[in-house]
Amino acid sequence: VSLGVGAAWLYSVVAVLAPGLFPSGMRAMDGRVGTYFEAAAVIITLVLLGQVLELRARDQTSGAIRTLLDLSPATAHRIGADGTETDVPAAELQLGDRCRVRPGEKVPADGTVVDGHAYVDESMITGESKPVVRSAAGSGKSAAGTAAAVPVTGATVLLKGNIVIRATQVGGDTVLAQIVAMVA
Repeated sequence: VSLGVGAAWLYSVVAVLAPGLFPSGMRAMDGRVGTYFEAAAVIITLVLLGQVLELRARDQTSGAIRTLLDLSPATAHRIGADGTETDVPAAELQLGDRCRVRPGEKVPADGTVVDGHAYVDESMITGESKPVVRSAAGSGKSAAGTAAAVPVTGATVLLKGNIVIRATQVGGDTVLAQIVAMVA
């Protein structure tokens, strides 16, 4: 772009200051040589406008990513092998860790319900505002006749009830992390 605009501008300057340097076939009836100042200005304007639009789009995308990242909870109530609960950063959860989720809290990782009964707001994933029942007791049977695991998605909000989940996806493997990656 710079080379093309620079060549058009330089050609136009020479055409204005020294039109006699150009052969007669390049001159109009009045002896003037055509200039490209306007074309160079339009190209520069369009490039700058494109850069402004790109910066705005990137800024909006960055804001959307920040908003998505704010959805994930900071801490989790991890349940140890001896049954004791410890508050840990959600980023430290490992596959298979059990966590308690209380009313008003966000689910710390993607997982399955292993104990309890709750109403979960999954509108951040589904767009549906109606809470969904998540329960270990009413999970039903799979096609193979075994107890079907009831999934929960990380960063969804527990509205009512109390559940214990087993983490099946943590970190960059969670649904929220995949959404963030797609937006990025």
